Amino acid sequence: MAVYSRQGLITELLDRTELIKAGTQIFLRLTDDQLNFTPAPGKWCIIEVFGHLNLANDIYIRSILPRVTLAQDTPSDEYRSSWLGDWAYEKIIPRPDGSVLKMKTAKSVTPVRPKEDIKEVLYSFQRKCDAMDDILRHSATKDLRRIRIPFHFVPFLHFGLGETLRFLIAHNERHLLQAQRLVPAIS
Repeated sequence: MAVYSRQGLITELLDRTELIKAGTQIFLRLTDDQLNFTPAPGKWCIIEVFGHLNLANDIYIRSILPRVTLAQDTPSDEYRSSWLGDWAYEKIIPRPDGSVLKMKTAKSVTPVRPKEDIKEVLYSFQRKCDAMDDILRHSATKDLRRIRIPFHFVPFLHFGLGETLRFLIAHNERHLLQAQRLVPAIS
């Protein structure tokens, strides 16, 4: 179990969310054809990567927001993650060399390629980053362990808010890296 300063963790996650949002700017300069370019059969194009992130973030934002809003403030600044939360985080976050552990995507978050208004998928992702920013700011005074969030892929499993927030930010980083790796292939 890792021990964190709640304020330190929230600040780190806010910074990482800002970097993720800034990292999407390059994609707004691409054409619809470039955003829809599929590098190989069975691989996602850039817009599908962001479609997947939008689906996953929607699920968690809807789950987190009411819990954070209703939770009481707590004075303690110490936050301890669980071994299971640390394990899940280590599986999802990109490794220092940029590699990732391959995982199967759940059907509920498998993206559908949009037919129209391709860039709206990117704008939607940026709005979700703003929503995560708001959630993180509201979480700065909450008990990050006591607020329990259902893990979408295994509904009977619940993680603490802190673990869920760490997981979501790492998930966004993982797929931003995936989308960035597609850019050289479309140029």
